[in-house]
Amino acid sequence: MMKLDPPDTREVDYSKTRNNVTNWFDTEYSKYQRLANIPVISSVRLSLAPRSTASANSVEDMNVNRANAKQVLEFVDAILDTLDDRYKTIIKSLYIQGSQNWQVAERLGYSLTQYTKLKKEACALFAQTMDMTAGTELTSYKCKE
Repeated sequence: MMKLDPPDTREVDYSKTRNNVTNWFDTEYSKYQRLANIPVISSVRLSLAPRSTASANSVEDMNVNRANAKQVLEFVDAILDTLDDRYKTIIKSLYIQGSQNWQVAERLGYSLTQYTKLKKEACALFAQTMDMTAGTELTSYKCKE
């Protein structure tokens, strides 16, 4: 019989977790978006790199990287689909579509105070789900004193 780990009782540091999620979307997610949008190349060999590393830029390698990046983006979409619609809207609007906080709050029909609370919850849930499923370490916890 499979044994589940006990629930994590540490207190989430919402501010640091939100910063980690923001940083992940700014760096990792945007990198995967760029890779996924590279056009499929069938027979041209890219040779912008010095001769010694040109083999690393083969067409096949580039197409594999592109396919892997698309899988990561699909995986993130699948994680977002597990979240409450409000949380999904917040994460997608802010980090993928580039909306401003006030625009997202207005779209959801919440005051900025209510929205700020929802945003921290959305980031925490996204981070925890990514940590459990993808092995990231986006969730930060408060230190016990």
